[in-house]
Amino acid sequence: MELVSRVQSTAERLFRRFGVKSVTMDDVAKEISISKKTLYKCFKDKESLVLSTVESHMRENEEAIENIIQTEPNAIEQFHLITTYLMNNQRKMSPSMLYDLKKYHPQSFELLEKYQSNHVVRHLLTNIALGRSSGLYHNNFHAEIIAKSFSMLSFYVFDSEELNSLGISQDDVLIEIIKYHLRSISTEKGIENINSIEWKIKPS
Repeated sequence: MELVSRVQSTAERLFRRFGVKSVTMDDVAKEISISKKTLYKCFKDKESLVLSTVESHMRENEEAIENIIQTEPNAIEQFHLITTYLMNNQRKMSPSMLYDLKKYHPQSFELLEKYQSNHVVRHLLTNIALGRSSGLYHNNFHAEIIAKSFSMLSFYVFDSEELNSLGISQDDVLIEIIKYHLRSISTEKGIENINSIEWKIKPS
């Protein structure tokens, strides 16, 4: 099991750096200093390795988000931590990696999209309910529309040529998007809370 985890983390690192298409099973084996025979005992082919790597990425997301939910009771700070984590983690998946997944490994890309549209939306809906119950978010918006819209944004924001051409750091772009979103759904009490936060991106 330890070897499988090492292979997954090594493959993901190579995929992020070089894209999925250009990385071969031989590259992964050499990088981790094992034989191809040993690698194929862990994964029958590249397709299964790519799928397993995406699944591992999603499990990592779930563990991190659940930890945030369990340890941060304030809905606005919780939203800040969840979304900065998600977007930071998404940023690690380079545009070339996402492109290769979509074009050459559609099953893995579909799994990633389903995760965004199901699990991430579920967490955002839970956060909205928490914020409403504590008087930080108002009630006159459609929770599911807002949650789904922000989930889509977190998945695609760093592929935007328009945003990337502004000459502004991605961290600052990310902060402005989160603050804009939160202000649109927050009560006066919530906005006071937003203004009190030190808006910095915490490395993931």
